Amino acid sequence: MRAQRVELFVCPTATPADTAGLQKLVDSGKIKPDTLVALVGKTEGTGFHDDWGRVWADVALRDWTSKFLGVPVDEVAKHVIFVLSGGCPGVITPHIVAITREWIEVPDKDVEVGKDKRMVVGRAGSDPIAPEEVGRMGQIRKVAEATRHAMTDAGLTDPKDVHLVMVKVPGLTTSSISDAESRRQTVVSHDLTFGPEGAGAYANDAAALGVAMALGEVPESKLSDDVVRRDWDLYSEVAMTSSGGEKRHGEVVVFGNAASSRSAVRIGHAVTRDFIDAEGIRDALRSAGLSFSNGTPSPEELTPLVHVFAKSVIPGSDRIRGQRITLLDDADAYQIGKALGGMLVASVTGRTTNYVSGGERNSHQGPPGGNIVAAVVRAEG
Repeated sequence: MRAQRVELFVCPTATPADTAGLQKLVDSGKIKPDTLVALVGKTEGTGFHDDWGRVWADVALRDWTSKFLGVPVDEVAKHVIFVLSGGCPGVITPHIVAITREWIEVPDKDVEVGKDKRMVVGRAGSDPIAPEEVGRMGQIRKVAEATRHAMTDAGLTDPKDVHLVMVKVPGLTTSSISDAESRRQTVVSHDLTFGPEGAGAYANDAAALGVAMALGEVPESKLSDDVVRRDWDLYSEVAMTSSGGEKRHGEVVVFGNAASSRSAVRIGHAVTRDFIDAEGIRDALRSAGLSFSNGTPSPEELTPLVHVFAKSVIPGSDRIRGQRITLLDDADAYQIGKALGGMLVASVTGRTTNYVSGGERNSHQGPPGGNIVAAVVRAEG
């Protein structure tokens, strides 16, 4: 039977258009045209809907990938999934993670029941998402369908083996709103920000509910246009989503573990209960198989850690563990919230090349007040 061998390579970037780290991986033979499946990363910039730093990075990476694969730029999305999150406030280092997948032949008898599970990945693109579908059931259903296809591509059948689903979906822009209204369609919001009623937040949350629907975390019967950014009891514990006006369809990458995998890495996840829950970060490391003797892992014990992906959503409440905070009143709350998450993760991991996305207030990505954290660790043996 065929089995996956997955690897992750973290490349810090000097500018949004910096592809030097990726080129070094190519020159060293670590990534090849037939093994590169996704590029995921943090790009410097505002992180808002008009973040040209993220758009610049997307254009540069697609151009580089087009030349690397030897395909036209408009066909790159058929081969490699891009998930770029803009904004690196605080101690978040801009970086790109190259994710590769090699297929190898393994005798059926070597796939043992109960064997240590290792990492697998799957990818899929959704059907085009019209502006009138953003933040609504149209987007939810299309992301759900793409998530199911990505699970199949990963060879996963049990949702419990899924530890992270990264999604990038279209956001609304002035032109896409005009397009919808020219066809006598309505849009979920004319606010293009990631504020409480912003189109960016609606796009992210509908994508998260699409993942929840696909994985059975939320039944379709409980979903409708009206629950998006309203019913916070509906959420996914593994969805990390972002949106951008440069997208026309959703791009999904599923990360999980399987007994058939021949990867040297393993993924796990956990949920923090609030902005100061360092134990939630450590729980994610433990879930991925990292062992440490004391409450906080030492630099030596962190050696097997490959990467951390985390959300940093601002809670809807102005209290943390009973004490009042003023973050909700701060004009820069979006950036501060993301920076707080970056600092929390870095305080445990001892590194700043962590993928930390968020800043919006409340989300269907994780339970109310909590945030999702996924860790990839190099396994022993």
